[in-house]
Amino acid sequence: MHAKKHFPVYCYVLTVLLVLIIALASSHPVVRGMVLPVSLRTLFFLLIACSLSILVPCNFETLMRVFLCLGLAGTLIGVQTLIGVACSKLGLELFGFAIKRTNYMYGLPQVVSVFKNPNGLGFFLVFSLASVIILFSLLKKEREKNKLLAAVFYAALAVQLLTLVLTFSRAAFMALSLFVLCFIWFNRRRCCYTPPLALLSAAVLMSKQALGKSGPAEIVSALFSGRIQLWGEGIKLFAQSPLFGTGLGGWFALTGNSMSLHNTYLHVAVELGLAGLVVYIAYIVLFMQGLHKAMSRATNPQRYALLSGLYSLSAGLLVHQFFESYLYQGLPLFLLALIPLHSLLREPGMLYRFREPAWKEQGGSWFYRRAS
Repeated sequence: MHAKKHFPVYCYVLTVLLVLIIALASSHPVVRGMVLPVSLRTLFFLLIACSLSILVPCNFETLMRVFLCLGLAGTLIGVQTLIGVACSKLGLELFGFAIKRTNYMYGLPQVVSVFKNPNGLGFFLVFSLASVIILFSLLKKEREKNKLLAAVFYAALAVQLLTLVLTFSRAAFMALSLFVLCFIWFNRRRCCYTPPLALLSAAVLMSKQALGKSGPAEIVSALFSGRIQLWGEGIKLFAQSPLFGTGLGGWFALTGNSMSLHNTYLHVAVELGLAGLVVYIAYIVLFMQGLHKAMSRATNPQRYALLSGLYSLSAGLLVHQFFESYLYQGLPLFLLALIPLHSLLREPGMLYRFREPAWKEQGGSWFYRRAS
């Protein structure tokens, strides 16, 4: 094997740069004692993510199991939440913890389930719904043979979409809608059927609060729900330490604000400075480029559907990050997921020889069999 076919070297380079930036940012004189524990914990999770990218085989079967688990978890949480809503309407307290406001908007409750935050539940449901839709595409032949299986998929989608609507998370609606549109676009010539029901989630993007406003400025303010003020405070804090930031956890330590910045990119800039933001964006850009190249080389329809689903989901989450912060006490969750996902771009190399796999030329790390 040629060296150029091994796991992308830039992932290791960017990881080393990120560790150095975290170390420099944690030396901020004002909040050094507060950010140091967060930085150490983050480095531990970063080590775990890097270990997963090396030790865990990222193949077709593994990702199918991951999608199945996410789909099942989202469906179960959706069922539990909707039961809680029904019980609240009947005056019962069963699963009452799942509801945040009983009469939030349009006479409907706002749900949070076990996440204690509607945006957190919406973020999880985007992953879960995307997993169900991707599985729906991959199991096309099985659905055509077994109508019960198709009915199960539609039921899971309906439960999760109704739960997502009750979160009233506008950022989650946008992420899901963008995922669906991208997935349809990439698969339009490959007979990949995507349930149009997912597009209905975009219908609640405009809330009653926004429609009741008189001017454009008031509508924008209602839609952004106080985010503009938070972003202004974040920009001021970024201007004080523009190069390496305040250190991980510095936003909460310096402002005493219990709310996150609701913008992952700005949050990274505040806590890791311009240097950290550049590395974070480099991770994303290089991963998306590599994933797109892998899609263009894919000859197997299932491989293409899976890669295009991951690409579409990433595109939706990149927009979602403009309105939500995945960085509460450490690195962004999206980055910790991207590092092991880089193994999708890996060709068989030295690190996998201890498994003694017999790699297929076209399948790479996606389709392999153990050496006899």
